[in-house]
Amino acid sequence: MRKIAIIAGICCLQFSILPGIAQVKKAEPKMVKKTVTPMPTHSKSIKSIGEPAEKKLMMMWTTKSPQAKKLAASGVSHMMNAEFAEAYSDLLAAEKLDPNFTIPLVFLTNLTRGEVSKSYAVRTLKSASDKTEGEKLFATLANEKSTNEERAKTWADLHTKFPDGGMLAYFYAVTRATADERFAAAQDYIKKFPDNPAMYNTIAYYYMLDKKDMPMAKQNLEKYLAMYPDGCNPYDSMGEYYLNNGDTTNAEKYYKLALEKYPFNISSVNALQKINDAKPKAEEKKPG
Repeated sequence: MRKIAIIAGICCLQFSILPGIAQVKKAEPKMVKKTVTPMPTHSKSIKSIGEPAEKKLMMMWTTKSPQAKKLAASGVSHMMNAEFAEAYSDLLAAEKLDPNFTIPLVFLTNLTRGEVSKSYAVRTLKSASDKTEGEKLFATLANEKSTNEERAKTWADLHTKFPDGGMLAYFYAVTRATADERFAAAQDYIKKFPDNPAMYNTIAYYYMLDKKDMPMAKQNLEKYLAMYPDGCNPYDSMGEYYLNNGDTTNAEKYYKLALEKYPFNISSVNALQKINDAKPKAEEKKPG
């Protein structure tokens, strides 16, 4: 399964993600207008004593709950790492703590379907009415009437306004129109955000599926695994690498390791099922 294409699809609101999540319509909570102390619009770092602080251009995540912000950040990280079930869990928990928190609402709109998704979309747009201009623009990603091209432009506009935001830069990269543009944006991302593991996984897929460069794909997947050893997706991706190269023994090994990290990772479950289903046929083809 082309997980990176799925991420791009989520970013472009294609409403076809995550089997297994219950789609239960919830009653719309009453929205109570509250005074929210905004989070800082930028972080500061001192280069050296006596020099001015460097302002970083990052989108504000306005919320009344620090814990909700932590959960949302964790959920977004899981999204970037193609761990969609875990992302859903964290984002839902963030939304429970702050029902007016625009960031998780946008992603929940994308991760759900049908009436639940429509309900989140309405809430998302309402939630941004008294937020920053960046958050208002971000909330438009929940507009189901927008085309994929319009949403890709929104990611580009957000990235232009807030070039120091790692999340925005990531989703900008994976929503570019052509394979060459996506690959170039991924390379730029790694140069600017070398400590974020998700893009090493993404560029490994570009090497593997677009450029057919298996050594570079494996090199990036090994780096990804070293940087994010506790996640399930690095093992799942390595399993897919080996499966694409016809090595079902190692593929099976890594898919099982992925399920040790997170037993509900549907990608690994499905891949192992396919490998097991193919085993009797392989045995039949052996000369007797």
